[in-house]
Amino acid sequence: MNTLFKSPFWFQSGLSLSIRAKGLIVFSVLIIYSILIAIFAFHQKNLLLNDFEEIQTTLETETMLKQAEISAFHAVMAIFANAENPSTNLQTLQIHYQSLIDTQADLADRLTEGELNLQPLNNAWEEMTQHVSKASLDKLSVELIKTKDDIARLMETMQERRKTLSDHYRTQSDSVAVTVFLLGFLGLGLLGAIIGLFFRRLTDDIRLLQARALAIVEGFRGDPIQISRHDEVGQLMIAVNDMASALDQRENELMLERQKYFHQEKMAAIGTLAAGVAHEIGNPIAAISGIAQEMVDRRAQGQVACNQTNCHNCQPELIYEQTKRLAAITREIAEFASPQAAVAEYLDLNQQLRNTSNLIRYDKRLRGVHLELHLDTQLPAVYGVADQLTQLIMNLLINAMDALEGIKDRPATISITTQPLANKVSLKIADNGHGIDPQVLHRIFDAFFTTKPAGKGTGLGLSLCYSITKMHGGSIEIDSTVNVGTCVHIVLPTDDISYNQANQL
Repeated sequence: MNTLFKSPFWFQSGLSLSIRAKGLIVFSVLIIYSILIAIFAFHQKNLLLNDFEEIQTTLETETMLKQAEISAFHAVMAIFANAENPSTNLQTLQIHYQSLIDTQADLADRLTEGELNLQPLNNAWEEMTQHVSKASLDKLSVELIKTKDDIARLMETMQERRKTLSDHYRTQSDSVAVTVFLLGFLGLGLLGAIIGLFFRRLTDDIRLLQARALAIVEGFRGDPIQISRHDEVGQLMIAVNDMASALDQRENELMLERQKYFHQEKMAAIGTLAAGVAHEIGNPIAAISGIAQEMVDRRAQGQVACNQTNCHNCQPELIYEQTKRLAAITREIAEFASPQAAVAEYLDLNQQLRNTSNLIRYDKRLRGVHLELHLDTQLPAVYGVADQLTQLIMNLLINAMDALEGIKDRPATISITTQPLANKVSLKIADNGHGIDPQVLHRIFDAFFTTKPAGKGTGLGLSLCYSITKMHGGSIEIDSTVNVGTCVHIVLPTDDISYNQANQL
């Protein structure tokens, strides 16, 4: 029997994921996704900061170049101002030249080698300081103008670079903002879709469980729910399937017990009726039997009480034989239907078979059927309930008679065979009837399964036989071939230990 609310293998082995675990997984994935977006955002932020620092550096360089250009310009102006008297007022020129040299030193780390070459200017300055003349000042002025032009070109280059970096910075910042927004929106969309699908499926499964629970309450069993989840809801589905299966099995067992009870009630009613019939017709039969016996005795003694001519064809022996037959039938019915103990005891299985066979001979379905008894005289007693074993034998004989119905091509035969085994006895009831289709042979012990037409069978006969056999600690097997026959093989133990163990389960 199935155990209610048992955990399946994948629940017991830890392979399942609970709803809480699924929620934690989704939450963890969301956290990881958020961390990845944050890492991406910080990485892009660092790239933008690098661009910003480069822009700032370019701007500072441009400012220094502007200062250098101004210093060069002022130096040129100082030369022009002292053109009439080149040997005077060189202090102002030296200040601007030194400012230009200092600025060039500051720019050394910001510019590549050769971008601002002041060596010719330095040479012109050295020449001018050694010999101040109009020619040296003119040469210095030319170098200062060249230096100023070089600085102007560098400034234009820096301005273009700064503009390029600024455009890239704006484009990249806009791209990062849009990307982060899209990733966040995509994450929220996926999370919403997952949550929506999860709760939609959860709602559908809960509604399915609700409908199945209501159907089970109303008595419908049907096919089990298909398990498509590996969480608490899936476990609940398995529990509902187990509950339906257990309830169905309990109902079948209850039906079998009712059949056993009905059989006992029926046998008790038959016993009461048989006792009444035996009492009512026993005396008339005894009287008729006595008169017939007296007529037989008087004829045997030559004492004829009536006219020889009129009594010539009289056959009192026949009357006597038929009255004995009536008495025997009445006695068999009364003995068979008499109340039997419902407790287990040691029984003569052969006698149980004889009594049941004698009664079943009066069934009209047995007309034309040859019933053979091959009972081993050394058969040991079996331990069981007499009434239940009688019910077992009668159900098997009724099935055999039904299987022989319509057989015309061979003599209809039912054979009953017993033989002893090691601590057990073997009982075989075989017929040469229609047989059982192999496709349904595996279902013959299922409750309410029958191959008989509607109204002729309830599908409880073999199920009841299986239940009774198992209750006695025995086994039952069926070997059948279509259009050849069927043999039911039952093995019953001869000790009370097997019976008690079977009824302790």
